[in-house]
Amino acid sequence: MQLRAGVSEGVITPPVGIPLLGPQKASTGVHDDLYARVLVLHDGEKSVALICLDLIGLDFGLSEELRAAVQAKTEIDTTLLNCSHTHSAPFTIPWSVQGWEDFRRASGEWRRELVERIADLARLAKSTLRPVTLHGGRAPVQIGFNRRLPTGHGAVMRPNPRGAVVPWVDVLRVDDAADNPIAILFSHAAHPVIVHAASTLISADYPGYAVGAIREHFSESAVSMFAQGCGGNVNAEPLRGGFEAAERAGLALAEAAIKAASGSEPIEPALLRIATKSTELPLQPLPSEEECEKVLRQEKARLSELERSDSAPADQVWNQRDHVLRLRELLSKVQRAEEESVRLDLNLVALGDEWCLLTMNHEVFAEYQLWIESASPVRHNMVWAYTNACETYIPADSAFEHGGYEAAMSPEHGAALAYRYRLALRPGAEGKIKSAITELWEGYCYDTNRCESQTLRSHRG
Repeated sequence: MQLRAGVSEGVITPPVGIPLLGPQKASTGVHDDLYARVLVLHDGEKSVALICLDLIGLDFGLSEELRAAVQAKTEIDTTLLNCSHTHSAPFTIPWSVQGWEDFRRASGEWRRELVERIADLARLAKSTLRPVTLHGGRAPVQIGFNRRLPTGHGAVMRPNPRGAVVPWVDVLRVDDAADNPIAILFSHAAHPVIVHAASTLISADYPGYAVGAIREHFSESAVSMFAQGCGGNVNAEPLRGGFEAAERAGLALAEAAIKAASGSEPIEPALLRIATKSTELPLQPLPSEEECEKVLRQEKARLSELERSDSAPADQVWNQRDHVLRLRELLSKVQRAEEESVRLDLNLVALGDEWCLLTMNHEVFAEYQLWIESASPVRHNMVWAYTNACETYIPADSAFEHGGYEAAMSPEHGAALAYRYRLALRPGAEGKIKSAITELWEGYCYDTNRCESQTLRSHRG
């Protein structure tokens, strides 16, 4: 059995003027281009396209359109679209009301071009398939901190040195028959928010600098690809530090990734194992209509004060106006008694018991990746969040004790109100997610007979 691989990359930078999520303003220029990078793996029977995008994320609709276009042009079995989550990119996720609507009005042509561009890049990568060997590696690195600091008044968004992080970078090195690297796929977990609102220029933030440094070290012909891990509650530091700070963080990450790639271990050839599992995660109960109306009246009064003020910052007015619009949508859901749930797709791509990629949608907390590492039956693990859709936060159950931005109980301020569901997940989702992941592993192990027993490490404690 000979595994083959092909790679490609191309620019996907949107036109200047499209609204950016970080500054919540129209872009005024391009600091560095945004890219799509593709690695196709093929074992002679099955194929998978691993696509890394310098974007904030995707909604389910755009994700499904992209994957359908890739399948139509390439007949590749499985496509996984990971977004770096750079905040210096357009509103390609259903976050906020004004930004999402402004983006959809302004981006129609670019969005259509994006679908064609990524499908063409996947086709190009498939056309370059060649025999390869794979190597897995890891090195310690930490370029950020957990951003949830518990206080007597709940969690606030400040660095928490004791909070969960994923302090390493995972690397998959892909070498051709002459042992030359054709791809360096590396993954770390930290929000790319070092530029964020510090600039209205389009940028890939720290992952862009890391990619450039890795490519310079290995070869201009080797495609360097960054994938975002479970960094939902981890900020790269310093927040809003600007481009020089982003470069320092990117170079630190690149140094660790180069070390991991240089010391990586060969992965025994094996047939690709690909599995998918979907589940629905319950949202918190809808608030009462009276409660929602009360909060809405308060926030509308606050907006009126800001609009009458000559000194109120424009971004503060924008945020307050958007907050009122979010509350109106939540009130509408309450009045319609519109109960919803959040779709979560889990994908597994594995090579024997040597290497496994596990992907999840949405903004997943670091605690999940730490648990996967401790429980997985596979030697080399890589975990991606922000894959194939990003429409909410996936907090650990323990986060709800302190509330805060990612785990607020509606209708408070918080990210859950900003995303389209307008509600956070219900405590208890963590157990459901871990059970689904365990079922994926069990099916994989039984299918390959690679595990030492049918009892996973997670069950052995």
